[in-house]
Amino acid sequence: MPYINVRLAGNLTREQKQKIAEEITETMQRHAHKPPSYTYITFDEVEMEDWAIAGKLLG
Repeated sequence: MPYINVRLAGNLTREQKQKIAEEITETMQRHAHKPPSYTYITFDEVEMEDWAIAGKLLG
């Protein structure tokens, strides 16, 4: 059973999450031969001020 965690700085709309979940699920089915009912996906949205790259906060 694949468990996929999408972590990103900022926020997505419900519609964006839905589309991403559909595409990830289709990719797992096509390439890893996993049935859609086996693929679990979570979204972690991190505030920009809580994410840093190269020592600089994004927000």
